[in-house]
This record gives sequence, structure tokens and C-alpha cells, in this order.
Amino acid sequence: MLTPSAAAGVLTVWACAVAWMDLRHRRIPNVLSLGGWVIGVLHLLIVGHSPLGASASSSWLAAGLALLVTLPGYMLRQLGAGDVKFLVALGLLTSWPLTLNSFAIGALLGAAVGLAGRNRLMLLSSLPAAWQTPGSRLARWAASAPQKKRHLPFGACLTAGLLLGLWLTGLPAP
Repeated sequence: MLTPSAAAGVLTVWACAVAWMDLRHRRIPNVLSLGGWVIGVLHLLIVGHSPLGASASSSWLAAGLALLVTLPGYMLRQLGAGDVKFLVALGLLTSWPLTLNSFAIGALLGAAVGLAGRNRLMLLSSLPAAWQTPGSRLARWAASAPQKKRHLPFGACLTAGLLLGLWLTGLPAP
């Protein structure tokens, strides 16, 4: 079995792959999220603790809490199914404090990114008319805001929350 430090490195690589896919395709493939479920459940059943060394009860609680905090967002169509499955996998692989920290940090980051992206056009319209010349760099930037509603790549935000949480708990995140 891997040491908690090595497991944190593998977890980091896996979470970064999830973030990359979410940023690039706005989708988290099942092979990544459900693969995390399988590894987490098998590790909990065979070894008796999470790969990072948390108790089995902490990991099961984390998976339950992940469902509790993400299912309302999924039902309101604010989160995708991949985001829910990814956070449950994080719970199974880590512990409840790290999972909740990942969610809280990810939610704050996601809110900031979402507000920044949606407020581009409002920002442009509030500027003086002389700055709103068509074709200017500022006008092109504001016009590049998404016109249709697309899901925020929340998996990437959760990954950032996980990496910050690993750093805060003292586990190395390579």
C-alpha cells in the first residue's frame, strides 16, 4: 500500500486530470469519477481506512456529506452529475473534513468565477461611452462572455479546493 504522502500525490494527479477534462470539455468522464469510487470503496473494505489514512467511518461520512451538499445543486440544474460523482469519490478517498473543505473552497471559487464571467457585459455597459468603442480590446473581451448558459467547470474548482485543503492539512500536494 502507498504511504499517505504518496497517496496524496496520486490523488493530486487524478484530481488534476479531472479538472483538465472539466475545463476542456465541460464534462467529467465516468471512468475518472467512478474509477475513484471503485478504488476508494475497495481500499476502505480491504485495508480498513482511506488512502490518506483517515478512518473508514470518516470516508463513508464524507461520501454521504458529498451527496448531501451536491444533490440540491444537481436537482436545481446548477451542478452536473459529474460534479456530484467526483465529490463523492473525493469523500471515499479522503476524509470528511477534507471533503467539506474542498467543497467550501470550490464553491467560493466557483461563485467568484461565475460572477466574473457573467458580469462582463454589465461592466462594459457601465463604462463611459468613449471606452465602449466597437472593436476595442475591452469590447471584444466583454463580448466574449458566454451567451448561453453553460455549466461552470465545478470539478476544476473542487480540485483547487482539494489541493488547498491538502496543503492546509500538511499533506504534501506535489
